[in-house]
Amino acid sequence: MSTKVVMIGAGPGGLASAMRLAAAGYDVEIYESADRVGGRMRGFSDGPYGFDTGPTILQVPRVYDELFAECGLDRESYIRFLRVDPNTRLRFWDGSALDLMSDRAAFKAQLAELRPDLPQRFERWYSDHIRKNEVGYAPYLGTPVRAIPEYLNPREIAAALPFRPWETLYDHFWRYFQDERLVYALSYPSKYLGMHPTRCSSVFSLIAYLEFADGIWHPEGGFRALAQALGRAAADLGVRIQLNRPVKQVMTNGTRATGIELADGEKIAADLVVVNADFGHAMRHLLPAAARGKYTDARLKRMRFSCSTFMLYLGVDRRYEDLPHHQLYLSEHIRRLEPPYIDDSALDDHDPSFYVCNPTLIDPSNAPDGHSTLFVLVPVPNTAHGVDWQAQQQRYRDLIISRMHLLGYHDIEQHIVAETCYTAETWRDDYQVHLGAVFNLSHDWLQLGPFRPHIRSDAVQGLYLVGGAVHPGSGLLTILEAARSTAYFIGRDVAPGVR
Repeated sequence: MSTKVVMIGAGPGGLASAMRLAAAGYDVEIYESADRVGGRMRGFSDGPYGFDTGPTILQVPRVYDELFAECGLDRESYIRFLRVDPNTRLRFWDGSALDLMSDRAAFKAQLAELRPDLPQRFERWYSDHIRKNEVGYAPYLGTPVRAIPEYLNPREIAAALPFRPWETLYDHFWRYFQDERLVYALSYPSKYLGMHPTRCSSVFSLIAYLEFADGIWHPEGGFRALAQALGRAAADLGVRIQLNRPVKQVMTNGTRATGIELADGEKIAADLVVVNADFGHAMRHLLPAAARGKYTDARLKRMRFSCSTFMLYLGVDRRYEDLPHHQLYLSEHIRRLEPPYIDDSALDDHDPSFYVCNPTLIDPSNAPDGHSTLFVLVPVPNTAHGVDWQAQQQRYRDLIISRMHLLGYHDIEQHIVAETCYTAETWRDDYQVHLGAVFNLSHDWLQLGPFRPHIRSDAVQGLYLVGGAVHPGSGLLTILEAARSTAYFIGRDVAPGVR
């Protein structure tokens, strides 16, 4: 009789884990509180407009190909990926602009206009990162987390030292380019790691390299279509997905997870339980005290969580053919190193950086002919910082709308025909995200690798966590790697010695 695995949550980490486990012969059942799969990636419709609510950037498509192939499936039979070009357009505080793109010759031509020596500096950086990817991705991002002593391998340390992992991301890019526009353009993803570039390790420069090397992609139909594709693949592999079935708590016998209790009181027995809910929410609401281990309320308060996001989902009655898929305005304030700018501890209500996604260019299915959907994101404090969104929401919305002209969206107000706004409280209350911290735990040195919460529970046997809080971290790419590791650990525990 096969081992029964019950999973809480049908987010991408849960669906990818379920696919791998079902393909390996486990009996897998998912219980999801929403009416469709995807977690924060499930999206929504507002009349004729379709919106993604989670990630908008797909990196390293081979990870998706590997997921499907290792389960005996063909990814393109479920979802097609469309390449985005340019990767992202940056507009800076001084009015200049730069398109990040995988066409290195075209990118270097842009750099030459900024400063004659920058193309050669970029080529040196890129060449160095070919090697950094070889020694960094597989041993750290692409494999299960190890015990701390196992990271003290002299050969691995010797290979890593030339890349100066002790540097900050800011110092890393400054050393190569000595131009703050490039420094912040290439280090801005640190915001999605819950950190400022001056506080983030240079190991994350690998993100910029992967985007140059492998490009940026968009799932046809949007990321909500990717969620549905993962759900169909899981079902084809035998996974049973129960929608509209919220879970009350994980059941244990004191030392081992024994199943789950649903909100309606039904109890589901299982050999193993996988939690794909937000980490902080799961600890506070889904696990009994004995199963939380060291992650008490007091411990959670000491842990460092990311910022939240203020979101505008706009249906507009025109197209923006001349504007790219991804655009980011970097404010002068990103260069300030004091609170609240360095730690997102208060609203920037004067000159905030913000991002706009214009997916209808490549994916016209999300809006009527001649119309568009726009996705606007502004990093804001998480709910620990006490912003009164009831008082601030309309004012902040008006501020962001008034500044969209900085990215070429002129007179946007008169074209809006559908609008939805999310605040940090929306993420906390409607999506059960602890503190509304959408990028989960920050990625400082004390919350990286073996210092992040473990996939395999330290408190009870048979309990596993998958998602952005565990190694290797937040983001869709890394969550899929975490799903690979989840299947690995379960395989080790159910059949020791079998990998």
